Amino acid sequence: MAALVLALGQLSACALTSSAPPPAPTPVAITPAATAMIAALADRERSLHSIQSGAIMDYSAADGHHFRTHEEIALARPASMRVEAIAPFGATMVLAADDAGRLMIFDPGKNVLMSGGANAATLERYVRIPLEPPAAVDLLMGLAPDPSQLSVPPDSVADADGMTVVTWRTADGGTRDLGFTGGQLAMVRERDKAGVQRYDVRYSDWRDAGGANFPHKVQAGFPGSNLTLRYNAPALNPTLAPALFVLTPAPGTRMIIIDGGAVAGVAG
Repeated sequence: MAALVLALGQLSACALTSSAPPPAPTPVAITPAATAMIAALADRERSLHSIQSGAIMDYSAADGHHFRTHEEIALARPASMRVEAIAPFGATMVLAADDAGRLMIFDPGKNVLMSGGANAATLERYVRIPLEPPAAVDLLMGLAPDPSQLSVPPDSVADADGMTVVTWRTADGGTRDLGFTGGQLAMVRERDKAGVQRYDVRYSDWRDAGGANFPHKVQAGFPGSNLTLRYNAPALNPTLAPALFVLTPAPGTRMIIIDGGAVAGVAG
């Protein structure tokens, strides 16, 4: 399971992760340009519902572990995701989560299917993404992790690191930053109320993907790991059947329930 888990889990920390709060940016007025960038992101959020793409993922962890893998990725909002780690001889791991909140991870090599609730705790444990599935899906699609926030005036706007950085206070006392360059989303970053960084996601290589711009490179950092994801020819808004996000065990597959302690069984 390490492979896939590692695959998405890798969506963790690039050299982007830092626990030290950055220097305070220079506050500026909320300009019409910043307002327009937020509005454009909100428009994009309303128009983008799913993507499907091959991707190359590079993962590195603080313990020195590193690997690169080819993956086939399908995402459908609000919370469905499927990631297959592909080797020359076939899939080495398949992860699926659906809108009903189910997480399933299949290891073909061991013929083992694990299943449980899809939430921030299980995504962190099994794919090393400490985010609720809707936020993870939105971030992988280059969207704000809480689109409803875009309709609320930000608490501050500043110029920092070559970006226009728009900041909102979160309900738990932390902050969420959206950074823009050239009118495109370049960064999403969240810190807790103590200023400790929870994650930092960077977007680049914005190019046309079937009539709309899409970030072909995503770099994400979480505490302890880093991930770089390069999408290959993403298809935007494909029709993805709900069954794609559910894994059905074949007879003889060993089943493991991962909620509340592992419970094993064999599919009949």
